[in-house]
Amino acid sequence: MAIPTAPEPGRRARKREQTASHLSAVAFRLFETHGFDAVAMEQIAAEADVAKGTLYNYFPVKEALLAHRFREDIAAGMAERVGALKAHKTFEARMRYLLRESAAWHAQRKDYLPHYLRYLTGQVHHAGQVADATRQVSGTWQVLTALFRAAQDTGEVSKTQSAEQIALSFQYLLFAAISAWLIDPRRDLSKRFLAAFDLAMHGVAQPSKARAATTRSKPKEITT
Repeated sequence: MAIPTAPEPGRRARKREQTASHLSAVAFRLFETHGFDAVAMEQIAAEADVAKGTLYNYFPVKEALLAHRFREDIAAGMAERVGALKAHKTFEARMRYLLRESAAWHAQRKDYLPHYLRYLTGQVHHAGQVADATRQVSGTWQVLTALFRAAQDTGEVSKTQSAEQIALSFQYLLFAAISAWLIDPRRDLSKRFLAAFDLAMHGVAQPSKARAATTRSKPKEITT
């Protein structure tokens, strides 16, 4: 199973990434201390010891700082779980394991999720290329794409659509599950994620044999 890894960046790109990571780490510490809504971009720039223009050059809005931090969290979490993922021998088993882990991760960051989802969906809707926009802001999309592509290679998932498109569609099912959970958290998020996965894998149509059996069992209409 392939685990998504980014290509080795050049020196300039590494320096920019280091600065972005520093800024997002400072911002997240402030969010944790004061709350997301109470922290201003000017406060983040001052705490990070950079000019306000530099901060805006990297991150035009606070939500972008949050998305960067979460993308790093997701990458680190995937690296920690490589062994556990490989221990699951089928695509479905790997996905169910990963979705349970993801649900726990999201639950720990519940207060940030409305801001995070609003940013992700806003970036996608206003981009000329949907997949490109998602790739830039969402580590989840990259992970899902790699998992679906590996499953296509083993014949566990159909190749009628690209892995990228399947991952994008499934990510929106996960967005919907998170949104429903935020409105009504009484149902465990992992159950919502697994229900979304079942929908993606098996759809809503009755299997053909079950449809045939249902049709045969229907009483005939009596006509006069």
